[in-house]
Amino acid sequence: MNQLEEAYIGISAKDNLKKIIEIFAPRRIFLVRDKKSYELSGAKLLIDSVVRQKSIEIIDFFDFTENPKEEEVIKGLNLLETKHIDLIIALGGGTVIDMAKLIRFRNSYTGYLKHSDFKKSKEPIPLIAIPTTAGTGAEATHFAVLYDKKVKYSIAHPDMTPNIAIVDPEFTYTTPPYLTACSGFDALSQGIEAYWNINATTESDKYALKAIKLIYPNLLLAIKNDLAARNKISEGAYWAGKAIDIAKTTAPHAFSYPFTSYYNFPHGHAVALSFPFFIHYNMYIPENEYKGKISLKEYHSKMDCLRFLLKMKNGNEYNVMKDYISSLCLSFELPQTFDKNIILKNINTERLDNNPRLVTQKAIEQLCDTMINFSDSTCEKN
Repeated sequence: MNQLEEAYIGISAKDNLKKIIEIFAPRRIFLVRDKKSYELSGAKLLIDSVVRQKSIEIIDFFDFTENPKEEEVIKGLNLLETKHIDLIIALGGGTVIDMAKLIRFRNSYTGYLKHSDFKKSKEPIPLIAIPTTAGTGAEATHFAVLYDKKVKYSIAHPDMTPNIAIVDPEFTYTTPPYLTACSGFDALSQGIEAYWNINATTESDKYALKAIKLIYPNLLLAIKNDLAARNKISEGAYWAGKAIDIAKTTAPHAFSYPFTSYYNFPHGHAVALSFPFFIHYNMYIPENEYKGKISLKEYHSKMDCLRFLLKMKNGNEYNVMKDYISSLCLSFELPQTFDKNIILKNINTERLDNNPRLVTQKAIEQLCDTMINFSDSTCEKN
């Protein structure tokens, strides 16, 4: 069983790549990266200074879209298999890391990615994940996202987990404000959703609380390019990833995927659209709608703790969260072509099942009607 063997977190974490390369002593590296931020983030300088000077052959792969598709995974796999690869490095955001995880997994296992009938054919190639955004926590999880015909699939397996994570906040310093807000809110939502999740454990709660404490008070500062705040968001995103690796996500994520597939909202922004509704909905659970494993009294005690961390009072959770999201310039405006039936038909039921409160049809209709009635000013996506 694969697991995250080591994680390097914080300023200068990237300096550890040199010794890691020396330990693995690869002859050929499969580098999965994106097209733009690879250079803008400073990641290219790291690879040039640490890897290329050692005359290690690097096979670059960046020919894929923002939402990974199986045919793109196969394209990357075919390229990987033309060489005798010793090591894989994923250098980029969540899409890049997911793509590397999927290619590596598909190289070691037969079967279709969208099904669970995997059969191991050989040991996975070692994988180093180096995020250049602070949000998905993909460097710490055992699953990866795959899209097929606008439907999102989450492929989970222990051997999907990277061997090593290098989480250096300096790579996030050039991330534009809007993308910082999107990725940062995704991480915050992961922490909160892990905390109220029916699958929550003592360990996942520890990671979730770390994430919330680091992200919530610092995200607004981070989008204003406060570097100390960016450092904390980067670390918080890692702990959020550790939390959902155990507990997974819930209703806000379940509703987010069709907003991305059909209306092109970036993932974190898509999650934010329903979050004010669900943070209120999950705070107050009647006994006949509670699905958790701990007692309802214990659950409400946890929500008191969450309310304290988020500076909320009984009854104002919805407005506080809506104002917080608006302050990040994540607009609640929906496109004129919005059709709530598309959302209703494409809710991810697997994620919905993790929600602590039963999400009734009445609640879903209420949520959609509330979202349609949202109206606010948009901020420039810079």
